[in-house]
Amino acid sequence: MALIDRIDEVGPPPRSTQWMNPARTLAILAVIAIHTIADTVGTRFAEHGSEAWWIANVIDSASRWSVPVFLMISGALALDPAKGGSPREFLSKRFWRIFVPLVVWTGVYIPYRLFAMSGYETGWNPVLAILTGSPFVQLYFLYVLAVLTLLTPFMRQLTVHGSRRAQWGTAAILLGIGMLDHFASYVFDVGDPNIATRFLPLMGYYLLGWIMRDHLLRGAQVVWAALVFLAAVAVTILWAGLGPGAAPWTAVYEYLSPTVVVMSLSGYLLLHRLFDADGRGYLGLRRLYPYSFGVFLLHPLCVYTFRDWIGVPDSVPAVLVHGLVLPLVYALLCTAVTWAALKVPVLRVAFGEVPRNAPVPAPPPPPGHA
Repeated sequence: MALIDRIDEVGPPPRSTQWMNPARTLAILAVIAIHTIADTVGTRFAEHGSEAWWIANVIDSASRWSVPVFLMISGALALDPAKGGSPREFLSKRFWRIFVPLVVWTGVYIPYRLFAMSGYETGWNPVLAILTGSPFVQLYFLYVLAVLTLLTPFMRQLTVHGSRRAQWGTAAILLGIGMLDHFASYVFDVGDPNIATRFLPLMGYYLLGWIMRDHLLRGAQVVWAALVFLAAVAVTILWAGLGPGAAPWTAVYEYLSPTVVVMSLSGYLLLHRLFDADGRGYLGLRRLYPYSFGVFLLHPLCVYTFRDWIGVPDSVPAVLVHGLVLPLVYALLCTAVTWAALKVPVLRVAFGEVPRNAPVPAPPPPPGHA
């Protein structure tokens, strides 16, 4: 009994984090799938309730775990007390990995949206888009991650000194705040996010990524987690298609909706079980993960550019191709571009690589040093 109490206080023993590499690759494929068929679900290319719409809805609903899992993996790695280092060292590295790409790719996508996509929307204001923390479809994630990065040295105090109960309690409160924010926003139409607040609803996922990182499902737990995941996906599909309101999917698809929360937490644990380190190649997923950040940054350019050439997902066959085949094609193409860009020193920083000549903060002097 004492051992059980001790595990409850400090968590399970540390495990390898190698499983996160193929998990991250699978998550980016799901993100691309969401973006390839989002306009079909949004009734731009198909009517709500049509066969094409339902297929797109199934693909979109089943992919909604991806962004929360990305955030949980980020938290699991950034909040690890074993990594040590001072806050200054941590933030110095993250400046190159998060903040520089945020600025560079905001500068890429604003002109792209203004000129290459000018036929899709009118009256778009880039300054307001930046102030909302979402200048393009995927860049909001960098704005969220940037603020969470600034808070990480403080959150590490909880992962270093806080008991397991305190960590779980804090994460539950943060996730509850996020879900309440989602409820207030969509039911009462209040609380629009902006550059300073967009991170807060998702902060619970960031902390839960660390708390749940070393939990490995065993035996019947795997079956129950799979059933919970599938049930959450099924409810999301049905609510998106049959729920109240003119566009019910806009509420249930959000990353803080109850079904997506359940889907994401169970999916995180299932991915750990599926990809628990054992040396397998996982169909090449591990080979793609070093370039997953580049795929994340680049893939909208493929999605929107190639869609103008090959046609939109407006029929069942087209939705299946866009939602199931093209995400892999786009991922491979973006991987190739990222691989090439990383060979060019001036381009490396745009993809989050720390320059070789970047200044490294000096370590603090030892205690008592005059």
